[in-house]
Amino acid sequence: MRKIGFSHGCAFKLTDPYAESNINVFKSCGCNAIEINCHSVRELEKFDGLMGILDDFEYKSIHLPVGMKYKNDRATHSVLESIASYYKKIGASLAVVHPDLVDDWRIFDRYASVAWAIENMDDRKKTFKGADDLKRFFTNHENWHLVLDVGHCNANDKSMALADCLISEFKNRIKEMHLSGYTTFHDPLYRTEQVEIIERCKNLDVPIIIESTFEQLDGIEGVSKEFKYILKHLNTPPITSSH
Repeated sequence: MRKIGFSHGCAFKLTDPYAESNINVFKSCGCNAIEINCHSVRELEKFDGLMGILDDFEYKSIHLPVGMKYKNDRATHSVLESIASYYKKIGASLAVVHPDLVDDWRIFDRYASVAWAIENMDDRKKTFKGADDLKRFFTNHENWHLVLDVGHCNANDKSMALADCLISEFKNRIKEMHLSGYTTFHDPLYRTEQVEIIERCKNLDVPIIIESTFEQLDGIEGVSKEFKYILKHLNTPPITSSH
């Protein structure tokens, strides 16, 4: 089975992301992958509670905090040291950072044991959305990887031609895909029915992390609905693209 699972905080509006019961929701769906989404620096203190309850997942990755700038200072190195430590402890395969938050890329060189990746940005950001920005980045950072967020591609280009372009251009750098619907912000696909977003995940055999955010109307059972909906459409023959 392809490695596929959820960002562990996708149901944060319904349950404590760091509770074992939350992790068990994903296990009960049949997920074999998980991404630990450390939304804020304060959440690093909660990582110890995850030790031992992630062992059943074949693939694990970490998403770095989004509420800070990454520069050459003590605070940044403290965060990166914690990330590198937990990365090793849980046996993670990838750590992803939003590139628009990085002021100094050299700080990551100290943590060479981590496989670092950037993520393509959505329509709210000014940079790292298209092929040109990403090409420039990888020209200077050959050891970095790409997490392709196909929902972000959709936010920038509803035709999905951008997604097709990025897959073609960076297929050898893409080590993970982020998947969600995108009408307002990371919506569940079983509600948006944007099958064209799921379609792009058929073009690469890399782990998929579902980033759909669940609301009260979805309930915790929405996690299972989303997983089943995505698997159903992943297992249908691909639609021939005109791009």
